Amino acid sequence: MLRTKAVYQNNETERERKHRQQSYRAALEGIVLLENDGAMPVKPGKIALYGAGAAMTIKGGTGSGEVNERYSVSILEGLERAGYTITTMKWLNDYARMFKEEQEAYAAIAAKKIRKLDIINLMAEPFKYPHGREISHEDIEESDTDTCIYVVARQAGEGADRKLDNGEYNLTDIERVNIMKCAEAYKKTIVVINVGASFDVSFVYEIPGINALVYFCQQGTEGGTAFADILSGKAVPSGKLTDTWARTYDDIPFACEYSYLNGDLQNEYYKEGIYVGYRYFDTFKVKPQYEFGYGLSYTQFHMGFVNAVIDKTKATIRVKVQNIGDKYAGKEVVQLYVSCPQNKLHKEYQRLAAFAKTKELKPGEAQELDLDIDMRALSSYDEESASFILEQGDYIVRLGNSSRNTVPCAVISLDNDVTVSKHANICRPQLKLQEIEPPKVAYDDDLQNVVKLTASASDFETVTYEYKEPPVYSDQRVDEIMKRLTLKDMVELVVGAGMFGKTYFTCPGAVGNTTSKIVKKGIINIALSDGPAGLRLQKTSTVTKKGKVKMIDAHIEFMNYLPKLIKKFMFGNPNKDTLIYQFTTAFPVELALAQTWNTELLEEIGRAISVEMAEYGVTYWLAPAMNIHRNPLCGRNFEYYSEDPYLTGKMAAAVTKGCQSIEGNYVTIKHFCANNQEDNRNKVSSNVNERALREIYLRGFEIAVREAGAKGVMTSYNKVNGTYTPNSHDLCTKVLRNEWGFDGVVMTDWFSTGKGLANNGLCMKAGNDLIMPGGRRYKKEILAELKKGTINEKDIRRCAANVLRSILNSNLAKEYKLH
Repeated sequence: MLRTKAVYQNNETERERKHRQQSYRAALEGIVLLENDGAMPVKPGKIALYGAGAAMTIKGGTGSGEVNERYSVSILEGLERAGYTITTMKWLNDYARMFKEEQEAYAAIAAKKIRKLDIINLMAEPFKYPHGREISHEDIEESDTDTCIYVVARQAGEGADRKLDNGEYNLTDIERVNIMKCAEAYKKTIVVINVGASFDVSFVYEIPGINALVYFCQQGTEGGTAFADILSGKAVPSGKLTDTWARTYDDIPFACEYSYLNGDLQNEYYKEGIYVGYRYFDTFKVKPQYEFGYGLSYTQFHMGFVNAVIDKTKATIRVKVQNIGDKYAGKEVVQLYVSCPQNKLHKEYQRLAAFAKTKELKPGEAQELDLDIDMRALSSYDEESASFILEQGDYIVRLGNSSRNTVPCAVISLDNDVTVSKHANICRPQLKLQEIEPPKVAYDDDLQNVVKLTASASDFETVTYEYKEPPVYSDQRVDEIMKRLTLKDMVELVVGAGMFGKTYFTCPGAVGNTTSKIVKKGIINIALSDGPAGLRLQKTSTVTKKGKVKMIDAHIEFMNYLPKLIKKFMFGNPNKDTLIYQFTTAFPVELALAQTWNTELLEEIGRAISVEMAEYGVTYWLAPAMNIHRNPLCGRNFEYYSEDPYLTGKMAAAVTKGCQSIEGNYVTIKHFCANNQEDNRNKVSSNVNERALREIYLRGFEIAVREAGAKGVMTSYNKVNGTYTPNSHDLCTKVLRNEWGFDGVVMTDWFSTGKGLANNGLCMKAGNDLIMPGGRRYKKEILAELKKGTINEKDIRRCAANVLRSILNSNLAKEYKLH
């Protein structure tokens, strides 16, 4: 009997249409206008359209971040639907032919790699879009318009970082030539960046005649529609950057020591410490191309301070925002930064402390917003005392709409030093890392006319953490089933069922399942699906007469290049077998979602994804991904939110709240932690001092756990200071459970405990509950470590109880009750 929630009809549902509209709204708010001399908006009419992303618009990245939606709207399609006439179809058709030819050539190379079982490298080297032929004089003449759009496109994904020397971070020669020709020939030249990370856009100042620059990012299923509506002025851009865009790559601290550039892929040294992104640029007075939080609109806003009050440890700043334009309605993002006293601990010039997005304001309309600053969140970590401390002195609150466009609006004076929390030191570096020497930071603001608030050290309570082994989870239902389980059963429970194992419940395209071998003891399997731009499931599958499910549409890109013989074995026959369908929504990538700066919208997106989880029977969504954009070359930056841990945490918390609002559906925040590069990701050690680890790389995860109650955590592939993260008791137990109160399931990333990598038995000892995707060798290693005495039965029992609890409380278990 086939147990699945895939459907036998392929008609578009009301749910699909509703979620497409939500994806469209997110895309609208996540597109960032970087430059505009008045060229935008552009009324519908004739448009010359060029570039790799014009007709082949990239909706997202490769690997686990892929989504198999019904269809996506390209920029070309969006413009045509909005009433624009594209007059360069000859160039676009030539590009389509070039694309097909290069894809066929790539397929031949891919097939050879697959035959050699070199699949990991294939995933790390996805098909790269060609850049198109040179624009000719005839193309320009025949376009018969004074307005041109050129779309630069790049795609990256897991397994490899972007490279500096092959055009992945900057324009290729042919693109530079083409944009120069467009800028010379057309009255209006608009360049669009369809890339899932920051990009070298210095060409804007080097090529005269570029009138507007748009960071489209990768906007999911309705990206083309959203772009067309912003171009026409039907919608007004309100997106803001969540990263600092450097003028040159070398302006980034230790940029040429990053990943493959440092010549040592076994170690990555976080020498910049806490000075990541704007924290570095602001503190070291390096001028960026575009600052953190930056983004233009078609209208203008006045942002005014109203008042500020403090209630013990929480300050509230009231701000009034008014649309002072006379034509367009729009939204603005209010950003509060705080400059902390420079006493014992050196600190960044400022850090983001609060933000809020207005509603859509009509011309002349105003809105007042209250933004809260938790003073405890302004503390800094003192490694010497293993404490988060607030130092005595003035905390300058800065109000603005980007990190470089602020004015002081309040000063909070703390009367004495405060120890906010006392910890144990964690993840000690093998060698003390010599970090960058910060400059002496001095604040020269005129603070005479700003509001003065006073905070009293006596109002703060010091939290002192205790580090104990968590008890084995116990409740009536869990205890009843645990009594039935043998030790072997428990090992089955803590190890996944493999990528293609036979399961009690089938969710086609799920990247993993828990075991089905103990169904008779009342435990169904649950399905885990990739993210984070939606659910990555098989869109179309077949069911054979024997009840076996096979794919029709490859649920991950590289499978499209499998040799015919392998495809014949793995893929179904649509003319012979029964077809079943699962249509999920491709939402904008996480970077694009973060650029909305709209937590209410992201909570809605989380809820929408959870609805699709319930529809198809997914229990764990392997998202949100929330590593820090330490360097723009990271291949998975599209999957992560920002360079800033506070913004990252708030966005992830919003998505988590939305997703887990359906009881029994769980998020899996990942990759825990310091997974900030992809080259040699399975073996590299992220060597980082504890202060930077806690303030920058753990902070976002902490917010998602404490504020939103995330129920799943995925450990990362890499080591932190020489220890693999799933084997780190400091991370999986001390930090997650003892300090943050996490009470869900910790799981490994897929194959991260393979031969020569993290130890499967030590995962249980550390507090990593579930080994994924699982297999026979993983179970054997756990039992071998038990026999050696490395771990004990209680370690396994603790992990098994955590996994069992999540299964019994899952949304799926309500439908498939076993006794």
